[in-house]
Amino acid sequence: MKKIFFLFFSLIILIVLAGFSFLYLNNQPVSSDKTNITIVLNNGDGLRDISQKLKTHSLIRSDYTFLFYAHYLGLNNKLQAGTFRLSQSLSTKDIIIKISKGGISDYWLKIIDGTRVEELATNFPTDLSFTGKDFVSQTKNYQGYLFPDSYLIPKYFTIDQILSTIQTNFTKKFTQAKIGATNTQMTDKQIVILASIIEREARTLPVKQGVAGVLINRINAGIPLQSDVTVQFIRDSKTKPIDYWKDISAADISIVSPYNTYKNKGLPPGPICNPGYDSLYAAFHPTTSDYLFYLTGNDGVMHYATTLAEHNANIAKYLK
Repeated sequence: MKKIFFLFFSLIILIVLAGFSFLYLNNQPVSSDKTNITIVLNNGDGLRDISQKLKTHSLIRSDYTFLFYAHYLGLNNKLQAGTFRLSQSLSTKDIIIKISKGGISDYWLKIIDGTRVEELATNFPTDLSFTGKDFVSQTKNYQGYLFPDSYLIPKYFTIDQILSTIQTNFTKKFTQAKIGATNTQMTDKQIVILASIIEREARTLPVKQGVAGVLINRINAGIPLQSDVTVQFIRDSKTKPIDYWKDISAADISIVSPYNTYKNKGLPPGPICNPGYDSLYAAFHPTTSDYLFYLTGNDGVMHYATTLAEHNANIAKYLK
């Protein structure tokens, strides 16, 4: 009996020693390389998400060791979102402690659905190496491609690095929206232009898809889109962002510009704003109908019509 107990006790000791050895060895730095690796931890990332990111960047030896020390140090609920510069010369414990103290200085860049590039000038901190006006000046040709989202941006990022981050996100979301597309006759550029109009014309996905169908019907029929938002875009190009997107007047409709869809058939030459995912999806997946007109009534509902007479009746009923 004593022999069995001794063997059992010895086995327990061996297991404990093996466990401590495993933790000790896997707590050691991956290498002596002190080169900084930049890693971004997002809000909502759990312990396992963080450990996997660290492991993917070869910053830790073991996920399990990371999870153990995070709890052992009492920091499992204190790890912070942010941008971190870490190296393979740090132990797992050192990395956990650094993450718990917060990342390097960064900020959130928020791009709201339907905003123009020019409206982003005030979205940047004042202590960067560039100004919001610099960003706008350098990104005017990216109108329509600055995908609306919240981006955690390190303060040391240049405008080109910010654009690269945003473009990566745009490509991902654009590709997702394109899956199973039914609108296959338009080029990718035309889709973005159409989506930018849809973004300013409608709010919910079903309505966006309905508006997309109407706009495509008008293009195919050779009827001018007569979209107020395209006129707003060209009119507002001469004003300050605080005055953007206000209702148009009769005088505005007479503006001579390829963006004036009252005077020109088809799509304007470029996007009028930065459309969100639902608008891109609607441009790729329009609702099939015979409608050629739409309006948003005072009741907040979109009303469609196939003829001008029906459209005028809707105006009389829902806008007066």
